[in-house]
Amino acid sequence: MPFSSNYIKSAFTLLKRNKVIFENFSYLTMFQVLSFVFPLITYPYLVRVLGKELYGLVITAQVLSGYCSIIVQFGFPLISAKHIAVNKENKEELSKIMSAILCSQAVLLIVSFVLYMTVIGLIPSYREHFLLFFYSFFLVLQCILFPQFYFQGIEKMKFVTIIQLIFQLIFIALTFIIIKEPTDYFYVPLLHSIGYIVGGVIALYLIFVKDGIKFKRPKFSDVKYYTKDALPIFSADVICTIKDKLNYLLLGSMVNMSQVVIYDVGAKIHALMMKPNSIILTVIFPKMAKDKDDKQFKKVGWVVFGMIVFLYCIINLFLHPIVFFFIGEEIDLLTIRIFVLCPLFLGISQYIARCFFIARGYNKQILYSIIITTIVYIISLIIFYITGQLNSVTTFVVLTLLSFVAESLYRIVVCKKLIDKTIKQ
Repeated sequence: MPFSSNYIKSAFTLLKRNKVIFENFSYLTMFQVLSFVFPLITYPYLVRVLGKELYGLVITAQVLSGYCSIIVQFGFPLISAKHIAVNKENKEELSKIMSAILCSQAVLLIVSFVLYMTVIGLIPSYREHFLLFFYSFFLVLQCILFPQFYFQGIEKMKFVTIIQLIFQLIFIALTFIIIKEPTDYFYVPLLHSIGYIVGGVIALYLIFVKDGIKFKRPKFSDVKYYTKDALPIFSADVICTIKDKLNYLLLGSMVNMSQVVIYDVGAKIHALMMKPNSIILTVIFPKMAKDKDDKQFKKVGWVVFGMIVFLYCIINLFLHPIVFFFIGEEIDLLTIRIFVLCPLFLGISQYIARCFFIARGYNKQILYSIIITTIVYIISLIIFYITGQLNSVTTFVVLTLLSFVAESLYRIVVCKKLIDKTIKQ
């Protein structure tokens, strides 16, 4: 189907006709953009105050806590948003869903904490910076305290958006006030966590007090049902996160911590390009899950891809000042330019995963695609290791790009086959 302005106009007309979607898009856009931009304000400050080596260690601690977040989330956010959207008028069903999921996450939080502390205790270089890694685990609490999937499912993002923005601003201010020298490095995750924790408590108040959702002791059958439903997504998240975040750990151990910062800058720019895509997918997901309209799916897909291409061109034009803003020194931009190619593939890949596979119940396809991309990643990693190429940050960026290319190609092919199969039926 050829790309044309008609698809863009018709897709945006579709959004405008749905007032609730448009309002949630506006609030979620404000939240996502500002919550992403505000921490970036502190990024160059922290690099300069702590130094690239020490800040690389801070990033490493965040990566490890990120693994725990995947365990606690267990794929629930994506799957649960669908269940919430379908049952948003049924308080009894919503209470059952929230109780089952939050109890499951509480158990997973305890398990992940034990595993996390075991890893910290076994690795001397981590044990030396115990407070940094201990405070970094507090970031995991956000998974339980701020169930965004609930507000996404009921399509009411206004209050949580305002709450989170207020505490993000507080976090930014405290960073500049408290962190003044390298020895203050362990405060970084602590300050970051405080905003999420307080904001999360208020979010839970809105759910269980204002919205009248009741917390009940969940039945084992309910826990089993939602856990089984989320298992393919969790498996995919585990494999994907290990693969994506492993580059940080390998860079720190095989090259040096300063290169971790350069890789992270590329990842930050990559994430910046993906933000508009993430916002659109979050807002339209409930409608996509309910309608299952192939024509609508294709039209919005073209808009998503066109938007990412536009952002790619803009970012490349201003790449030099953007990188200098983060690091404060001149570096070879080849590594970053390779990194910003990733959203061209990941953007359409995520769109297919959320708005087609998950929305229509093809959850296992997510897992299959991640397994294939992980195989590509491992084979590429072995080849680069044998040829002695794992000595620069550029090599690890190329590994990331190859993974995203393989993932997007697989999902496009499978998506097309499933659509064709539906049409024939």
